[in-house]
Amino acid sequence: MNDYKKKILLIKLRDIFITGLFVFIPIAITIWIVVWLLSFVNNLILPYLRYVFPIPDIPGIGILITVLIVFITGLIAQNYFGKKLISVWDSLINRIPLVRSIYLAVKQLMENLFNPKGKGKFKETVLVEFPRKGMLSIGFVANKVEFEGKLYYLVYIPTAPNPTSGYTIFVSEDEVKHTDLTVEEATKIILSGGLVAKGKIRLQ
Repeated sequence: MNDYKKKILLIKLRDIFITGLFVFIPIAITIWIVVWLLSFVNNLILPYLRYVFPIPDIPGIGILITVLIVFITGLIAQNYFGKKLISVWDSLINRIPLVRSIYLAVKQLMENLFNPKGKGKFKETVLVEFPRKGMLSIGFVANKVEFEGKLYYLVYIPTAPNPTSGYTIFVSEDEVKHTDLTVEEATKIILSGGLVAKGKIRLQ
């Protein structure tokens, strides 16, 4: 085999390997994330329930129990008795200083991100230079405040892929870039780590 044919063969082998990478890596990462999520959900409640109930060691039983508990919680929360119960729970939590801050912050954030019809929802999606000049981060406008005669936006900058953690920063009005992204579209970008995104974002 002459040098030309060897070179052509190496190029073909390289192309095959690169093609395999493009197919294999998304599959592998997806499987890894799904397995991690299933493992997390499976062990979220199950270890604590086993202190009370003799639950058998069946694969996936923790996921089933967690989904069932979430569903039952939703059913309870939608009726009069459930709303009263949640109100009592909130009042109890409000008496514990540190726990109250964490609970209320997470609760409000979940309502803002995943309940677009909820009260006090994020008003719009913006881009701000964060964590340094020249870099743009997705942010949600939570509020507006006046400081020393100047208008500032209170912008919540979520982290990927977990939007329930992030930073709240004050950004002057002239440094906020208003976009045509909805909160739902921006949340998809964050949850996917940027894999799911609009091809073009327009400033408004």
